Amino acid sequence: MLSAFTMLLALSSTTLLAQRTVTGTVLDEYDIGLPGVTVQVKGTGTGTATDADGNFSITVPGNESTLVFSFIGYFPKEELVGNRTTVNLSLIPDVQTLTEMVVTGYAVQEKRDITGSVGTVNREELIAVPAATVENQLQGRLAGVNVTNSGQPGAAAQVRIRGFSSFSNNNPLYVVDGVQTLDITTLNPNDIETITVLKDAGAASIYGSRASNGVILITTRRGVKGGTKVTYNAYYGSQDPGRGFDNLLNTQEMADLQWLVYDNSVDGQGQPIQTASHPQYGSYQRGVNRPIIPDYIVPSGAMEGDPRVDPSLYALDLPGGNINQIVRANKQGTRWFDEVTRAAPIQNHDITLSGGGDNSRFMVSLNYFNQQGVILETFSKRYSIRGNSEFNIGDRVRIGENLQVVYRQNRGITNQDEGNAISFAYRNQPIVPVYDIMNNFAGTRAQGTGNAANPVANLVRSQHNDAFDVRILGNLYAEVDILENLTFRTSMGGSLQNGYNHNFTYQTYERAENINTSTFSEGAYYNADWTWTNTVTYRETFDKHAITAVGGYEAIQFGIGRNVSGTRGGYFSLNPDFWTLANGATILNATSEVITPTTGVSYFGRVDYGFDDKYLLSLTLRRDGSSRFRQQFGTFPSVTAAWRISSEEFMRGSQLISDLKLRAGYGQMGNQQALNPANQFFLFGGAPNTSFYDIGGTNTTSQQGFRPTRIGNPDARWETAENINVGIDLSLFEDKLQFMVDWYRKENRDLLFAPELPGTAGAASPPAVNLANMVNSGIDAQVIYRHNFNNDVRFESNLTFTSFRNEILNIAEGQNEFFSGGSRFGDVAINRVGHPLSSFFGYQVQGIFQSNEEVANAVPQDGAAPGRFRFQHFEGVDENGDPRIGPADRVILGSPIPDFTAGLNLSLAVKNWDFTAFLFASVGNDIYNYTKWWTDFVPSFVGGKSHDLLYNSWTPERPNATTPIAEGVSNFSTNTQSNSYYIEDGSFLRARNIQVGYTFPTRISSRLKMDRLRIYAQGVNLFTITGYSGLDPELQPQNVTSGEADRAMGIDYGNYPVVKQFIFGINVGF
Repeated sequence: MLSAFTMLLALSSTTLLAQRTVTGTVLDEYDIGLPGVTVQVKGTGTGTATDADGNFSITVPGNESTLVFSFIGYFPKEELVGNRTTVNLSLIPDVQTLTEMVVTGYAVQEKRDITGSVGTVNREELIAVPAATVENQLQGRLAGVNVTNSGQPGAAAQVRIRGFSSFSNNNPLYVVDGVQTLDITTLNPNDIETITVLKDAGAASIYGSRASNGVILITTRRGVKGGTKVTYNAYYGSQDPGRGFDNLLNTQEMADLQWLVYDNSVDGQGQPIQTASHPQYGSYQRGVNRPIIPDYIVPSGAMEGDPRVDPSLYALDLPGGNINQIVRANKQGTRWFDEVTRAAPIQNHDITLSGGGDNSRFMVSLNYFNQQGVILETFSKRYSIRGNSEFNIGDRVRIGENLQVVYRQNRGITNQDEGNAISFAYRNQPIVPVYDIMNNFAGTRAQGTGNAANPVANLVRSQHNDAFDVRILGNLYAEVDILENLTFRTSMGGSLQNGYNHNFTYQTYERAENINTSTFSEGAYYNADWTWTNTVTYRETFDKHAITAVGGYEAIQFGIGRNVSGTRGGYFSLNPDFWTLANGATILNATSEVITPTTGVSYFGRVDYGFDDKYLLSLTLRRDGSSRFRQQFGTFPSVTAAWRISSEEFMRGSQLISDLKLRAGYGQMGNQQALNPANQFFLFGGAPNTSFYDIGGTNTTSQQGFRPTRIGNPDARWETAENINVGIDLSLFEDKLQFMVDWYRKENRDLLFAPELPGTAGAASPPAVNLANMVNSGIDAQVIYRHNFNNDVRFESNLTFTSFRNEILNIAEGQNEFFSGGSRFGDVAINRVGHPLSSFFGYQVQGIFQSNEEVANAVPQDGAAPGRFRFQHFEGVDENGDPRIGPADRVILGSPIPDFTAGLNLSLAVKNWDFTAFLFASVGNDIYNYTKWWTDFVPSFVGGKSHDLLYNSWTPERPNATTPIAEGVSNFSTNTQSNSYYIEDGSFLRARNIQVGYTFPTRISSRLKMDRLRIYAQGVNLFTITGYSGLDPELQPQNVTSGEADRAMGIDYGNYPVVKQFIFGINVGF
């Protein structure tokens, strides 16, 4: 008996020794403690739940025990205890079971109950693509949203929602935490929780007169109840500028091209020339000699041993002294693109602290972003801090704030410009080196090398130029629950921005056309805006009815600001410490401006009604007043409805259809951004060169005078968009497969346009008048597929599709078109009734004249000759009415608007590994490759030329060539007319993001005192498949932030390309 008792006691002791307490914390996807998670010992009845901070404590039988963690809306997870006493982990959300809440106009709704057309993007999708600005990251993520990026660090993207609504301004309205703004380039992408895009009138008309171009709502991250959590997210990588212009000739080929030009040249009698002379390549004799590459280009054509190249003769005395450069020829050829570019680093660091208790919540983030440009001396830096907090005052009152302070420093180039570093990379000849024999800059001072500037010199000289700004953006708010279902909210917010810049322009010596006097420019500015919003929200559910009603009053003022700038010339010192406006010898310019602000006041209301979870109705009305108009108020209504067919009795129990909803709506939206605030006024001004006059007849002085500078139009009205939208939302197989498809038609009426005035009207700016109409129609579609093979393997694909057609219906009485897109040979884009915005315009090339006989038999064409363009005849006649190629033969050549764009996001998670790929495609858009004018025609300035001009240009032996004859003649049939030769297919497919990540098991991260540890490798823009011959088929228009940018899209003037990035990153949670 005693022996049995002893054995039982020993077994009990062993069991008690094996049992122990395990503690830990369960986090959500944002590394925030998750309360209420069920924690159970697998195979037993032992269990517990996490507390408000996500913490738990449980007793386990032994090392072989497995804990099972489960929570509604999240995938369950199992963890083997082993010898651990602490088990920390994160749960992954199951998006199929979560009820997604969407921020809409002044309210929050369940996504399944929305009747309008909206799209959402979460933070994980945004930050998957590293970028300085939020807009860059939206590309391809949302159906109906077109985003055009630039590779320039810090540059704003062009965002267009469902086409184009105006000739003058198509930028969407951004609302950040309830604050309306037109600029989100200062936001830290990692601070953003969600983005919602309101695309149709049913969703956006509650923003009234600023909603015509669509509305993008941005909600920043918040703190939640739980212990303080710290996260650190960082990445570092390198950017590859790519191969650049790989179709340019080297030095020897440029010389051979010059001899080909001589071979193709004729004298005044039409006979082939026999001799010619080139300042660098020597004397030409037909059929006798070949060009000689000199050893030096300064002095011209000099060879070694020439006494003129004695280094002791070198002189460069600036300013105003003796200049005698000696420059060696680059016989292999300077690859100018390689000289102006570099492999550039990019890095980002984010630290976030968040947490809260029963009565307060907070989130604080610090960010440092530094993207060096692949173009020398270009960069974008951002330092930002954000603090969001909310406090409960009793049970019914909440107060809070959202505040960001950001400091930015940027240095860039003027994108899409013939005078930027990219354009000079093909405008400079390869024989010209970067430096002369004394390592000073070389350039087109050498005879016969053109007039381009040395782009390396330009960039190096800009290294002390600076531009920075500080911006504060945020709001204060209060909410009061007047009744259980009635809430009042007031919010006061806005932004204040101060900026400064200075720029020094050096005296140059190396150019054909030098800058003789150094100048210094300095400027500063500030701008501000504010929004005061007050709303009352009522929610009630009774029986089968659900009502949400929002009423509000809003006051805004934006466009507040001033700027000042000055320029002086004649600086004898190149020391940056000497550069002040006080130290220049001569005042060249001094000016300042006060910006006319816009003040608005609005009254709005919306009612959302649902019956029996089947029938949904939404009514919106907004009345806006704006100081931009003499007739200040406009009214913008909308009505939308939806029928959830899947809730009908005949659909219940379907194993196939999880949800099926039909949506339809009509509404009106306005646009006041297209109108200058001063448009309603007659303005007068003066300047010495326009209105000052020597009224006393002294011949030495003039008196101040004034002249009309603007003709006012007090009758201007809102631009109005009438929108019809029909959509379907379909979910299959328990929401594994989802389809969202919308068709829309948006007609924009009373578009503001400044018609041409007769010369008798003087030089005053014409007013904008409500004259034009435009229509956009298209299809937005999104397909999502999600499948969880088991707890360890998950897959998701998300496809977006955007297609629209734009057409100008009317411009003005007696005017059916206007031109844009300037070039060296005139405008190349036309905005014509019956066609899309920014259509390419010019002569259709029928082919190349092959012989004098063909020229004689063709419709007469100025400058026609063998080897030159033969334009297609349509309607052109001469003064006698006989057929002749002329302006009437110009036609629409193409459109920069794609047939469709698409984005495909693929993600796969296998245990601790995650794989993500994002592809973007643009199909059917044309590009006007203006760079060909510089590289494919000899008389289009002396500079770099293309392989096509040497090897594929027309000669009698190459009758099938598509590039015209290489010759020095500039006329109607060569390089002075816009024509289809410059049109190329701009379609492309780009791998925007490919990422592989690994999350370390909790047992490893906990040993490192971390709650979560993930590392990843990423490739951005790894490949682009396109037939376009230029640097990059993704083209922003010139002056992308200008209101008139959309009048001339798709023209390649010298574009800063989107580049490859190779990145390594880390995500840490504490």
